[in-house]
Amino acid sequence: MAGKNWTRTETLAAFALYCRLPFGRLHSRNPEAIALAGRLNRTPSSIAMKCVNLASLDETHQRRGVVGMQNASAMDRQVWAEFAVSPEAISFEAAIAFADPTAIPVDVELEMPILEGKERERLVRVRVNQRFFRRMVISSFNESCAVCELPLPQLLVASHIVPWASDVALRMNPRNGLCLCGTHDRAYECGLLRIERTYTMRVVVPAKHHPVPAVIDWLLKFDGKSIRMPHRWLPDPDLLQRKLEMVSNLQL
Repeated sequence: MAGKNWTRTETLAAFALYCRLPFGRLHSRNPEAIALAGRLNRTPSSIAMKCVNLASLDETHQRRGVVGMQNASAMDRQVWAEFAVSPEAISFEAAIAFADPTAIPVDVELEMPILEGKERERLVRVRVNQRFFRRMVISSFNESCAVCELPLPQLLVASHIVPWASDVALRMNPRNGLCLCGTHDRAYECGLLRIERTYTMRVVVPAKHHPVPAVIDWLLKFDGKSIRMPHRWLPDPDLLQRKLEMVSNLQL
């Protein structure tokens, strides 16, 4: 297995693993890395090394001084560049490669008996990409809410900064994502919770609610504080600003 060149499909599968695991779990002992190694006929160490090399291309890691092994291949760079331009297409391709690198296309198990052809294919892609986006964003924030740090994945949402329906090009962009608990996701969506381009939180609720303990505990105490920053794919300040402009005139 040593010295075997990585194919595009294998690189996409490793990219999917990189996206779905919190940074601290990208090592050769991780069960998902071991399972992928078996599917690709590679060693877990080679899978972990590939993920670290992909991490070296991540701007967030570069800002933090984590640059990986700096041995990213031309194929690594190509996949990373393609994802930056076409995240929706590459996310789907990576998800399929990770699921079964020998079967393309793969039919996703969805109960849609009345749908056929292009409509079925479109919905399959939407479902696959929605799951991919959720896993990618939640893992980037180390599986905890960016506001309150709630660490229960079952209660977390991969929240879009610019809403899903507002801009097709941003739907799969991880820099358009925030990991939020259900309460703070809804508060961010409706404008009670706002995040400035400096990552500072602002809480906007009617003054009559300020004395209520639950409002203090769940919202007001976060006013003026910074969100918990992700380990990869920093939220885009320009997108945060767009969201602020979208909610600035909402009636609360």
